[in-house]
Amino acid sequence: MQDSFLDRALLLLQQHAYARVLCEFHRMEDTRCRVIDVGTHRSADARERLARCERQLLACRDALEDPERAAAVRIARALYLRFLLSSATARLQPWCDGEDLAHMPRSHMFEWIAHDFERVELAALEDAMTPAEAALYARSLEGVDD
Repeated sequence: MQDSFLDRALLLLQQHAYARVLCEFHRMEDTRCRVIDVGTHRSADARERLARCERQLLACRDALEDPERAAAVRIARALYLRFLLSSATARLQPWCDGEDLAHMPRSHMFEWIAHDFERVELAALEDAMTPAEAALYARSLEGVDD
């Protein structure tokens, strides 16, 4: 049962992360295209998707009150984010920080936003870890690096 909860929690967190990236992407795309109408169709769809993900996360919040479950989710999510960030060089290779947003390909902009959100989420997770969680996380990272 624990594994199914962990899988479900991680899936919800990834869906939420994707929805957040999608909202920011469409916000930036609208700004880049100088869209005056705040309610563009894709932006509205992305905001609805994010709201749906937030409701699903709230539904599993009670289960995350259990410290052991919360720790397992934090560590597993942090490890996954580390994995994603390890591919950043390949994902962001053709793009540099000095590139003008107006000329950036949409795919690069999406990856750039996702990368930034991944870094922020990982930092927040690592900061929220208890000393015991941090030790387990560090041991898990050593196992991944081997």
